[in-house]
Amino acid sequence: MIRPPSHRNFLGYGFLLPVAVLLLAACDGRMVSHGFRSLPGEGWERRDTVRFRAEVPDSQAVYRLVVEMRNNRDYPYRDLALSVSCYQGDSVFLRADTLHLFLMDEKGRWTGRGWGGLYQSDFPMQEICLEAPGLYGFRIAYTFPDEVLEGVTDIGYRLERKEE
Repeated sequence: MIRPPSHRNFLGYGFLLPVAVLLLAACDGRMVSHGFRSLPGEGWERRDTVRFRAEVPDSQAVYRLVVEMRNNRDYPYRDLALSVSCYQGDSVFLRADTLHLFLMDEKGRWTGRGWGGLYQSDFPMQEICLEAPGLYGFRIAYTFPDEVLEGVTDIGYRLERKEE
């Protein structure tokens, strides 16, 4: 006699399959480093520059830095301007860029992925040629005049090898 599958086994497979697919998709070989920093619920203060560190194993590759941002419906503007700096080690300044990000379209709809009032947006920067393997730092700050910027919940980065 063949037994029908139990709900417990079926639910276990239903959970494991999506997790396995996500893990395989994340291991595409391009990602070098990735991180997020949560910001206080009261808002992102002007003096709080978000800092990340990444170990870069290869100086022969061309890299792309992607700034990632999560915001909620409390964010008061349609856009956001960020200053992003790249350092080698602790002190050798390499470059700085200003990103002007649009978080809403002309009709007031959030452009990021998300639901339930939380949205994530990814903003690729220009390519970066790093001169030597080692430790690199990235600093992200907003350039709006607000002393406290409400509605930004997390800031992140993703450093990936550029596809050839």
